Amino acid sequence: MYDPPQQPSFNEWVEVLNVSGGPLDLSGLVLSDAASSAEPLPSGTTLGAGAYLVLVRDGAAFAAAFPEVPFVEVDGFPALNNSGDRPALSVDGAEIDAVPYAGSWGGADASLERIDPFGPSDSSANFGTSTSSASGTPGAQNSIYAVDTAPPEVLAAEALDAQSVRVAFSEPVEVASAETAANYAVDGGVGAPALAMLADDPAEVVLALATPLTGPRTYTLTVRGVADRRGNAIMEATATFAFGRGAEAEPSDLVINEFLYDEPAADNPGEFVELLNRSDATFDLREFTLNDGTGDDQLITATPTLVGPGAYAVIVEDLALFAAVFPDAHAVEMPSWSALNNGGDAIVLKQRGTVIDSLRYVPSWGGEDASLERKDPDAPSSAANWSTTTDLRGGTPGAQNSRYEPDVIGPQLVDATASPDGRTVTVTIDEPAEPVSVTAAAFSVPDGPAVTGVAYEAGGTSVRLTLAAPLAAGTSTVVATRLTDLLGNVMDRTETTVDFTPDETPPALASAAATTATAVAVTFSEPVAEAPAISPDAYRLSPDGPPVDAVTISERDGGGVVAVTLELGAPLTDRTLYTLVATRLADLAGVVAEQAEARFFVGEPDVPGPGDVIVHEVMFDPASGSDGEYVELLNTTAAAVFDLRTIALDDGDGDASGGSLADAPAVLLPGEPLAVVRDADGFRQSFPEAAYWEAGSVVSLANDGEAVVLRAAGTVLDSVVYDPGWHRVELEDATGISLERRGAGAPSTDAASWSSSLSEAGGTPSAPNTVSLAGTSVGREAGLAITSPFAPTLGEAAEIVVTLSTEAALVRCRVYDGGGRLVRELEPGRLVGGAATLVWDGTGDDRRPLRAGIYVVLVEAVDAEGGTAEAVRGAVVLARPR
Repeated sequence: MYDPPQQPSFNEWVEVLNVSGGPLDLSGLVLSDAASSAEPLPSGTTLGAGAYLVLVRDGAAFAAAFPEVPFVEVDGFPALNNSGDRPALSVDGAEIDAVPYAGSWGGADASLERIDPFGPSDSSANFGTSTSSASGTPGAQNSIYAVDTAPPEVLAAEALDAQSVRVAFSEPVEVASAETAANYAVDGGVGAPALAMLADDPAEVVLALATPLTGPRTYTLTVRGVADRRGNAIMEATATFAFGRGAEAEPSDLVINEFLYDEPAADNPGEFVELLNRSDATFDLREFTLNDGTGDDQLITATPTLVGPGAYAVIVEDLALFAAVFPDAHAVEMPSWSALNNGGDAIVLKQRGTVIDSLRYVPSWGGEDASLERKDPDAPSSAANWSTTTDLRGGTPGAQNSRYEPDVIGPQLVDATASPDGRTVTVTIDEPAEPVSVTAAAFSVPDGPAVTGVAYEAGGTSVRLTLAAPLAAGTSTVVATRLTDLLGNVMDRTETTVDFTPDETPPALASAAATTATAVAVTFSEPVAEAPAISPDAYRLSPDGPPVDAVTISERDGGGVVAVTLELGAPLTDRTLYTLVATRLADLAGVVAEQAEARFFVGEPDVPGPGDVIVHEVMFDPASGSDGEYVELLNTTAAAVFDLRTIALDDGDGDASGGSLADAPAVLLPGEPLAVVRDADGFRQSFPEAAYWEAGSVVSLANDGEAVVLRAAGTVLDSVVYDPGWHRVELEDATGISLERRGAGAPSTDAASWSSSLSEAGGTPSAPNTVSLAGTSVGREAGLAITSPFAPTLGEAAEIVVTLSTEAALVRCRVYDGGGRLVRELEPGRLVGGAATLVWDGTGDDRRPLRAGIYVVLVEAVDAEGGTAEAVRGAVVLARPR
């Protein structure tokens, strides 16, 4: 007992056990530590066979803690240090036993007990903290007593140089067996060592080899007959070790062959990455780093670990978790693991800073609750070369992948889409192609226009074809011949179809804005022909605006003009709302707009206040991908003009750090809805004719819902926390469909104020919404007005307005059917002042549409201070149009 449980305390003691077969004379026995010695035991002190003798520092303290245990108080008892010490027993200067303990052995606030009396005294493995409730077992068998019958384990072997190998055992080993050279053998023609020597650490042996090691290679050491000090001998044990310097890797010599990023809830092995050596060389993992492409490069291991030709190396986050699921797979635990994100991440393998292999996965590749496997080790790390494992264990680390499918087929066409004008076709191939094989001559449209050009980025899976003339209406076939993949596989012929509907919609003016007093920036809704677009005579400004002297092109796209700047012959008038009229604009399909208009404001805009600008529509999951996201704003005022440069959008995270919606003049006119989009190209894929303003990454909308907050000069104009559950319940998939607000007066955060767009295009950006509140308000009982009838199938909802007779009240609103059954609780209880506006979209509490009929709305209000209550009710007709 070196660290008594009560402090301060002098109750230190040492228990002595007679392990001989008979009584012992302990006269003159001396207890000492590393610094001092106690007085010898008096003459005549004896100890019987198997008996205990407790030597104590303070008799009174010991008797108080263990009142029934005999003891001998020793003069000069050496103080035992908590950080470590060496209590020893000796007679006439001859040491009988000693325990060189350290604090890490155990014994905090309890005694340190020997496990096996006949086991070694200098091994931490033979000692542990007492589990007795009394914090020790002096004078009795130890609480953790156990006879050691297990032989030592071989923990590791390490090559010190070409002719020296160090072997680490799990416990001190017996000298004679440990230094018998015949008990060891190394494979690979090395054989038994010339000499085996016990090291300073009694659990380590150094082997001097008769035949030197050659490398780089991995060896196996076999150990037989080595015993611990208890006499338990190893039947046979093995350990592998590496020797030699690894080779320099070329890119793709080692490839990422399998990885687990989405750990299952049950049988979780932790994240892992498997590497495959595709080369004829051997590499040492000590020279490689692995991370997710961010932060500092992290070494895989500091231990020599060779990966030979055709071999696998499994790097794991947690070795214990991994071994529980894959006990037969050898793995290396990486000291600093870069977590792999479930939403997508990078995996980068480097050797001394040079990238050997890398990839960037996304969840659409697969890998939910199981590993992703590389199908062809020789193919590139594109999505087509990865698939979810079919192994029931959730992976095949250290073995051939379950989805091992070498690529022997050239690239194939899988899809094609036409541009709005039909002059370009974008085809998708199932794997990257050799760029030299992607030529205009390799593609054709049988019975259609000739392919005059191609655009292809190496490593990609998208090819843009330029045609000599527009596609014919309907379905055409696109053919590719002799496409070659990066492995040299050639596809003689592959085809797909493309649908094209000719553009019959005339071009429009998407926006106009005064950049100076004599210049107006104009954006078209689609690429237009150059000649009319740059003619000054095609434009006029009303009312009584200055003439257009010149037109310069500011942006081109797809062979046409998408933006111009008008140079004016005189300054614009301040604080004036102008209408720009363009005549005879033609798109690239030849469709002519006889007249197109766009309004813009000149001068200092008004400052918006709360409710002046609101979120009117949200497209958070567009069919064209995240680039197609947009937020539609609505200027609810009748006369105010606002500048988007003064309005910021954020996600309500508390720091109001959202970016401004514009860095150039961009006005929002009275009563105008305007779509603010993430990416113009992505938006135009779905809404080619709609007006918009591009705001870049400021528009970033989560598919699972989040806040959209509009601010001006720090003041919140409007705030909506949208939810995918606001979509109509009958929609199995709402991808490509926006959420529309029923009106400027509909409460922002009320689910009934929002519904799925009924537009065939999936949304109505910069146009009136397809859902609304019913238009006719009917007075019911005093203080209650309800819009009725309303038709949910037309996007309508009923607006319920209750006017209170008190300053404030707690309002509750419920809807009953004709049979008196409660079908919807619109408001369970909300404190309002003066008046409350509620919206009912014709659904029940399960959010499913209710039948047409007459329903009763009951509104109850309790005065927040006076305690008075009132109830008003009124009928509302839920209609189904013929």
